[in-house]
Amino acid sequence: MKMLERLSERQMALLVILFGLLLYLPFAGSYGMWDPWETHYSEVARQMTHRGDYISLWWPGSPRDPDVFWSKPVLSFWLMSLTMHLAGIGLRGNPAGEMALGHRAEWAARIPFCLTGVLGIYAVYLLTARFVSRRAGLLAAVIVATAPMYSLVARQAMTDMAFVGPMAMALALAGLALFGDDDDGELPRRGRGWRSWPHHNLFYGTLALFAVTTIPQLVVNSIQLKVEIPWGDQTIVMYGALAMIPYYLGFALFVLLAARTRHKAPLYLYLSAILCALAVLAKGLAGLGLPLIVFLAYLAFTRSWGRLRRAQLGFGLVVSVIAFAVVAVPWHHAMLIRHGMPFWNELFGDNHWRRMVIGRHGDRGSFEYFLRELGYGLWPWVALAPAALGWAVLRRPGPGADARKQGVIWLGAIWFVSAYALVSLSMTKFHHYVLPAIPGLAIVVACFVDDLLERRAWRTAAATLVIGLPLLWLVSVDLVEARNSAQRFLWLFSYDYVQSPNGRPWPETLDFSGTLLAFAIAFALGTIALFVPRARRFGQYALPVAAIVFTYFVLDDFMPKLAPYWSQKGPIAAYYEHRRSPDERLIAYMLYWRGETFYTSNEIYDGPIEERTVFDQEGADDRLKDWISHHRGQRAFFLYERHQQGHIRDELPAEARASFQVVDELNNKFSLSQADL
Repeated sequence: MKMLERLSERQMALLVILFGLLLYLPFAGSYGMWDPWETHYSEVARQMTHRGDYISLWWPGSPRDPDVFWSKPVLSFWLMSLTMHLAGIGLRGNPAGEMALGHRAEWAARIPFCLTGVLGIYAVYLLTARFVSRRAGLLAAVIVATAPMYSLVARQAMTDMAFVGPMAMALALAGLALFGDDDDGELPRRGRGWRSWPHHNLFYGTLALFAVTTIPQLVVNSIQLKVEIPWGDQTIVMYGALAMIPYYLGFALFVLLAARTRHKAPLYLYLSAILCALAVLAKGLAGLGLPLIVFLAYLAFTRSWGRLRRAQLGFGLVVSVIAFAVVAVPWHHAMLIRHGMPFWNELFGDNHWRRMVIGRHGDRGSFEYFLRELGYGLWPWVALAPAALGWAVLRRPGPGADARKQGVIWLGAIWFVSAYALVSLSMTKFHHYVLPAIPGLAIVVACFVDDLLERRAWRTAAATLVIGLPLLWLVSVDLVEARNSAQRFLWLFSYDYVQSPNGRPWPETLDFSGTLLAFAIAFALGTIALFVPRARRFGQYALPVAAIVFTYFVLDDFMPKLAPYWSQKGPIAAYYEHRRSPDERLIAYMLYWRGETFYTSNEIYDGPIEERTVFDQEGADDRLKDWISHHRGQRAFFLYERHQQGHIRDELPAEARASFQVVDELNNKFSLSQADL
């Protein structure tokens, strides 16, 4: 730790960011995607890339769905489309099979979420190191980065990390604005009179982020958005530039008002508002609602409303509303103009209100639903979490710096409790819904450990071990009691548990129970060492190092080894390797997982209805027989769930059954076969 104290704050920031990148990026694209979310969202991004349409979201992936995709906002698909362009995939004229052959697709889809995950890691470090200690900040970064739920979702091409990363940084910056009394001095200025502005990197960085998040979407909306309006016997075409005028004016107004800023605190709020807007563009209203709930709950709990009167914070809140609106609203406005109320009803009516209040596809449960998932999602830090939360409530702050430290501890606790309560109130539940609570809890646990190491409060340590070690033991037993128990890690990001409550058949060749048991022992010893006086120096490194090694194991050994048995990439890649021409079609039989659309670049669905090779829902067998009758003499490939194999063979013409043979059946769920029709 003494060596780290000699580094500058900029060097520490780079070190934390580098730590996150080295933890998440290696091998991120080396294994196939998980159905249904990764392949679903990646196909929406591929459609965006292929069509060159950066307003509407499309997913013509199954007869069950219309061509449009309105259940999520746009940010994740913008990010994935950008990396697809950089990787040169998904573009018009590209060869068939590019998504299944090679690994560029996985790299392009996952890198944006690895980066937003690193943003969240740096956020908890920034807030905690600034007002508690550098050691606490590093611990917070390690805790959130190595929590299995956080690290696994950061490696998934799904919208949640694009929401949680910016949201975490928004709350961290709001914390800087609230607690940063030493930043109350006026900033140096350039220019004179009303044409002056703050001459500070924070101001220039705010303008840069605001420009990057607004100008591209305003330009796209101005060019790509067109509306035809009947006018007598003629039709007038209205371009989006007219509809975007309020946002261009809002852009100018924000720049003008931001230039009037005299302190750092409002600039932190502007950045926080921009990041909240990005979180809204990633996941919806939770991107604003959750940070706002945490912010207001903290002010109410601590009775700190008076802090809003210092350093232009009241002025900053008003300007922040403008910044938020200019970033978050234009895309929603463009979609309303193009698609009308059906879009609004789908996004906010069905996927917000109905999920929250009525219930939609997914689990149901009460307040305790997420406790079990947090046990797996926080392994090994679950041993410290209960005592840390109790300590956060009972601790009494001292004056000065300790009061600000207590403020950060309370902010982290309120963050965790608010996020947990919000997702618990939702009628629809998935395991990963509790993800936004983890950064707040990481702050509390880190401050707790830092305080114990500083004050050597061994009575508190003893209580921690009495409560925490049995809890760690219970979670560890769940994870190692059988070979397939490790699937609980998969359920932190995939809802296979909805379809298969007992899990899929586990690969006979894979058994991680011994490795997980060894990690459980290491975690227990590391936790004990934290609180034994003679082992304290060793303990403050042992548990974080063990957690980092475990994260590398989960991300770069466990996941790649399981992917061939879970992802459709293998069977579909085998199809492209074996087919002699595009005339040898791939038939997707009774599938609705999404991988069959993404990895085929939607070949199975493109073209005239009679040529589509998606056979799903009622009447699938009759439509399959009809298709076969029109393609006699050709070779065809069949992708299906393994239990359907005998049925498909029986559906073939009698003379074709002898040619039916399995091409790829490594996957425990999906198989590929071929037959000469």
